[in-house]
Amino acid sequence: MTVIFVDPRHPSMVPVEAVGLLAGDLQYTEELPVRLAWTLSTARPVYIGEDAPALLSSDRNHPEVRARIQAGARIIAPPERQGEKLIDAVAVMDRLRTNGPWESTQTHDSLRRYLLEETYELFDAVRTGDADELRGELGDVLLQVLFHARIAEDAPEHPFNIDDVAETLLNKLGNRIPVILGAGGDPASISLEEQLAQWEERKAQEKDRDSCLDGVSSSQPALALTQKVLGRVTAAGLPTELIPAQLLSVRIDLDGDAENQLRADTLEFMDTVRRAEKGILVGRRGDDVAAELDVSDLREVSAEEWRAHWRQAPVEPVEAKDVELTAEEQRPDVHDEPEDSGQSKTA
Repeated sequence: MTVIFVDPRHPSMVPVEAVGLLAGDLQYTEELPVRLAWTLSTARPVYIGEDAPALLSSDRNHPEVRARIQAGARIIAPPERQGEKLIDAVAVMDRLRTNGPWESTQTHDSLRRYLLEETYELFDAVRTGDADELRGELGDVLLQVLFHARIAEDAPEHPFNIDDVAETLLNKLGNRIPVILGAGGDPASISLEEQLAQWEERKAQEKDRDSCLDGVSSSQPALALTQKVLGRVTAAGLPTELIPAQLLSVRIDLDGDAENQLRADTLEFMDTVRRAEKGILVGRRGDDVAAELDVSDLREVSAEEWRAHWRQAPVEPVEAKDVELTAEEQRPDVHDEPEDSGQSKTA
C-alpha cells in the first residue's frame, strides 16, 4: 500500500517515483482538482470501492491518508522546494487584501509609518544578534513588500504585482553582476574590487541621472541623509573644502532642533550642488547648443569645474520649519499604541 503526496499548489506534478503507480488501481482524495481524475482513467474517489494499492492526495490530514500511514503504508512525496512558502505568503496577502476590512482600505501612503517602524525594528534585531528576533522582523518587512505589491495590483494606472517586482530585481542583478549570474559566467574570474566597480558603472548606465544626488531620499533621518549626500558628492569629485562645516559635525542645543536644522542645512547644500552641476553642463555644451539637445553627462567632473561653478547662482536659505517632517515620516515610537481603530498593522 502506498500513499502518494502531491503539492497542493501544483497537484499535477507527481513525484517521478510514483509515475508507474498511476496506470494501476488508484484512488484519490476529494480535494484534488477534477481535471486530475479525468486524466487518470483508472483512478476513483477514495470513498468508492475497496482500498486501492495506491492513494493520491495533497492533504496530509485527510482521515483516510492518516489511517493508511498508521497502517504502515509507504510514502512517496515531492521534496519541499525553496521559495514555496513565499508563494503561500503571496496567496495569504491576496486573501487579506480582498477580504480584510482593514487591509482592503490601506494605501501606499497609509502604510508608510508601518514600513518605517518595521525597518527600525529590523535594525534593532540585527544589532542584538538574536536569530529568532531577526527572522521575525525580516518577516514583518517582507509583509510590507507583499502588501505594497498587492496594493499596486489594484492601481488604475501602471499596475504591477509581486512577480513584476521580482522580475525587476532579477533583471537588475543580472545586469549589474553578469560575470557571476550570467550564462557561462566564471565567478572566480572577478575580484571584489572589480565586482564593486562593475556594479557602480552599470548602475550609472541604468539610471541616466542628471545629478550625483538623484535617487537620494530626503525623507530618511537627517544624519543618514547627510552621510549619503556627502558620500555621493565626494565620489563625484567635489573638493572637500566646498563642504560646509556644519555638515561635518552635529551640534545639539538644549532649546534647538538638531534633527531639523541638520536636514535644512543638508537640503540647502543639495540645492547648491545641483545648481553647480547645471552650470557645469551649460559650460560644457556652450551657449549655442539647446539644453534639450545636450547629450553630455556628469559622470566625471574635475575639482576645477566644481570650484568654477560653485555658488555662482544665489542660494535661497532653507528655513528649518519649511522642511519639518510630518509625524508619520518621523521615526514612530514603537511603544506607542496604534492610532488606527481596530487593527494597527498586519504582522
